[in-house]
Amino acid sequence: MAHYKILGKDPYWMNFIGLMILTVIEVAAVGVELSDSITMSILVGIAIPKFIMIAAIFMHLYGDADSKILTMTALFPAFFIIVMVFFIGLTSPGASTDLPAWCRPPSWL
Repeated sequence: MAHYKILGKDPYWMNFIGLMILTVIEVAAVGVELSDSITMSILVGIAIPKFIMIAAIFMHLYGDADSKILTMTALFPAFFIIVMVFFIGLTSPGASTDLPAWCRPPSWL
């Protein structure tokens, strides 16, 4: 168990509740008929706080005595991953929408 509290509660339970709320919002955003750009904006906007919540609590990048060195260790490769994903998106405009046939579920074929 953590030695600190978030809003007076255990951080793991607070993180779980927050992740469940954000997941419900994601499912609702996909279920509602919106344009692709709005849906993608909502999904990316929710993915960022979910990433931060998971990294901070479950990877112990926040609240632990050695969290500063763990944060720097985790952020070093993250920079290169972000650059890689960004440039793949720039060089392959259909990368996010045109999945290859081997990547699709059987019901999509």
